Amino acid sequence: MEKAKEKKVLGIIALIVAIFALILSWVPIVNNIAAIFAVLGIILGVIALVINRKNKKTIALIATILSVLSIIVVLATQGLYSKAIDDATGKSDKNVTSTTSSTASSENKDDTTKKTFKLNETVKQQNGLEIKVNNVKFTQGTEYTTPKAGTQFILVNVTLKNTGNKSVSYNPYDFKLDDNGNQTDMNSYAGNDEQGNPVVSDDLQSGTLQPNATVSGTLVGEGNPENDIKLASVDYDGEINWTINLK
Repeated sequence: MEKAKEKKVLGIIALIVAIFALILSWVPIVNNIAAIFAVLGIILGVIALVINRKNKKTIALIATILSVLSIIVVLATQGLYSKAIDDATGKSDKNVTSTTSSTASSENKDDTTKKTFKLNETVKQQNGLEIKVNNVKFTQGTEYTTPKAGTQFILVNVTLKNTGNKSVSYNPYDFKLDDNGNQTDMNSYAGNDEQGNPVVSDDLQSGTLQPNATVSGTLVGEGNPENDIKLASVDYDGEINWTINLK
């Protein structure tokens, strides 16, 4: 016996949602929203399939398939876009090496799995960017500008050098102050001295280093100097690439 005609209203709604999800699934960042629409499309599609269990169910079936396909596309593109972002910012280079003074052993220089470094070591990322801490200063602030209770301003002067053959982007938000595992941004304002001059006049800004170019600047964080204080390179997903002990 020929099946009855499909009840199309819910199926059409599910199809519209599924198509919308499929379109958004290819768009960076926005494809997070696409996943929500895809799930909604699956729910509506399944309901439409149940309603039409004894009827034709072409539209409901197409809507459900497109919704599932949208989720697959979202998962696939998330990985691709994340890698593209990492490559553009140099954050994909989790493997690092270190160089020290001439007395350092070759074992340290060849260590590509090391993630914690000493204050006098230069961290070299696989993308060619070298990071060296030049000096660290602790200050309780000024009369008008003070850090949070129980902390001091920690001024970390760093030099970045691009030793690779491609340009590398850098940003102060690539770094965090790790205070006994509590990671905070290094964008604090240390105020002005008694003469009205800024305590820190060489804040590290964002930019792009061409091959063989260098840039130096100061990062300002707030932490307890009695704690285990480190400079940390933290990935966009919260994974620590490396740390440098600041004491």
